[in-house]
Amino acid sequence: MKSVTEKLFGINVCTDDVLKKHMPSKWYKNYLKTKEDGLPLSKTIASHVAHAMKTWAIKNGATHYSHWFAPLTGKTAEKQVAFIEPTKKGKVVEEFSAKSLIKGETDASSFPNGGERLTFEARGYTVWDYTSPAFIKDDKSGNKTLFIPTAFCSFVGTALDEKTPLLRALESLNKESTRILHALGYTNVKRVICNIGGEQEYFLIKSKHFNNRLDLKIANRTLLGSAPIKNQEISSHYFGIIEDEISAFMNEVNIELWKLGIMAKLQHNEVAPCQHELVPIFAPANISADQNQLIMETISKTAKRHGMEALFHEKPFNYINGSGKHINWSISTDTGINLLDSNIADKNLFLIFFSSMIKAIDKYYKVIRCSTAHHGNDFRLGGDEAPPTLISVFVGENIEHMFKGKIETSNKKSVLDVGVKSMLKPDKDFCDRNRTSPFAYTTNKFEFRMVGSSQNLSWPCTCICTIMAKVLNEAANKLEAASDKTLEVKKLIKENYENHKRIIFDGNGYDKSWKIEAEKRGLIEYANTTDCFDIYSSEDVIDLFESTKVLNKSELLLRKATIKKAYAEAVKIEALTLCQMVYENVIPSINKYILELANSVKNYAGGKHDSRNKLLEILTTAINELSVLSDKLNNLINKIDTTNITDKTLKTLTDVNTLINNIRTNYDKIEHFIPNNLKPFPTYNDMLFN
Repeated sequence: MKSVTEKLFGINVCTDDVLKKHMPSKWYKNYLKTKEDGLPLSKTIASHVAHAMKTWAIKNGATHYSHWFAPLTGKTAEKQVAFIEPTKKGKVVEEFSAKSLIKGETDASSFPNGGERLTFEARGYTVWDYTSPAFIKDDKSGNKTLFIPTAFCSFVGTALDEKTPLLRALESLNKESTRILHALGYTNVKRVICNIGGEQEYFLIKSKHFNNRLDLKIANRTLLGSAPIKNQEISSHYFGIIEDEISAFMNEVNIELWKLGIMAKLQHNEVAPCQHELVPIFAPANISADQNQLIMETISKTAKRHGMEALFHEKPFNYINGSGKHINWSISTDTGINLLDSNIADKNLFLIFFSSMIKAIDKYYKVIRCSTAHHGNDFRLGGDEAPPTLISVFVGENIEHMFKGKIETSNKKSVLDVGVKSMLKPDKDFCDRNRTSPFAYTTNKFEFRMVGSSQNLSWPCTCICTIMAKVLNEAANKLEAASDKTLEVKKLIKENYENHKRIIFDGNGYDKSWKIEAEKRGLIEYANTTDCFDIYSSEDVIDLFESTKVLNKSELLLRKATIKKAYAEAVKIEALTLCQMVYENVIPSINKYILELANSVKNYAGGKHDSRNKLLEILTTAINELSVLSDKLNNLINKIDTTNITDKTLKTLTDVNTLINNIRTNYDKIEHFIPNNLKPFPTYNDMLFN
């Protein structure tokens, strides 16, 4: 008998089993064969798939379908279309053709695409990605829509989204990995699949607090607010008891995700107050990236139904931990070999792929860094358990032994002994975890810890797959040309390790001595998002993406322009929001309190040393400083032109950020002086402990 979870799992997903029920056997087999070979579907097969999708969707209550895509906004986009078509007799029938399934059209000029598509060249296309299954979503009114994952490109085929580069990178990685395997005698391997798992961190606060904070509603983070009396210093929240209201929320999230075929596996309280984490099981990279967008959407919508708001900004609150989205990255064959599992019998096979990753990170660490560079992540990276902005790879003692030929040492297992006789002694993992490492090996996969919690997984994964494909291509060329494959692979492993081990660092990434050591090794730190802009247009990076056929030069420059614009707009929005909060909330509140204090002093002969006189002086000085700084900020905002971001614009943005920080510092010093009934908005104590 099936459990409730088994009955729920995947009921809203158009799986291959669903298609099988609604397609002729012949065409279903052709569909499966085409999918397994990674080839494009014929229009005839697509027509049968479309009919099966429509039949299933309508049977389950869907009235509309939508091509679902991920433009360069960090969010998803959709245009819903009804299944109905008119008949000659003035009635309607429900239809869904192969043409409607394969391609859709939308206005490309209105998306953030760096000006690639102008308003008089507006046509853009959404193109069906059959490798990621369609699914049904319903809203709180019960309306149901069939969503079809698609790529998004311009009229001339330029990638305008997150999915297209990822699909290209996965194809390139598959091609080069398969070449390596075939050269080493694994000729039965047809495909190599990249699997990822995204650990999603987020905050939950009461809706009533969120709705009274303009900064959270507009800028997604608090721009003002002093530290709470208690934060995370006693570690009481991490893995602590999940409160009933949070448990009820998590249970509903799980149910909705399971319906969508998303294997939500782990949930717990994170380190910071009100912070939580959800971890799904690994899935093929393209599907996992789509599912992560659905995870974020489901968390957000479910939170609202429970009187809460979910915050995905990397640092919604100062003084406490921020949120990340760690990518667990691995590659495996269609025959079931995890190529990054140190326990596989063929050590040369493991080491050629592992050492290629070391080489790839060392050669292209700036690409890995820029894949996580955006405004929100600047506030998170470098502390509070977030990795530093200086890229390194943690491999662990076990792998170091393997590279030095000490296979017997690396394979030696140890047990965990807690000193209690009655307890079992389980095996220990081969290596510890380094929480300060941006890119850490954890027994059978790499964990990329720099990714921000609000990011789409696609771009960081695209960059990892691309640099790996590039290095594997170089190795495959040498292996295929070598007469002695065994000798050549050992040579490549040694060269990869010896020539690129400078990127390996197993120590404390927060220690200042590491920066000094990294500089000696020739490693450059890209500390902020603005340091990363020019990476996209450097010759070696253009060659990297063009040679792997992931992005061409114009697409890279488009992405650079888009990211620069997004950064500038984020800073400008924060500045405008902050000015409005100071003018409309902070100054009136403090003035009201100053007036109350002044009247109190006037009516009470306490002398010039009365504590209220001192408080009046503090508040009067603070409000004058806040007013002056806000006026400067307001004037500076008008100099920001987000349509033409020059070096001068970036300098202005730096000055704006400095003023934003100064205003915050001035306000945070006096917030606790203001009585609760006169505070301009909910405080950290209110939001994090209420």
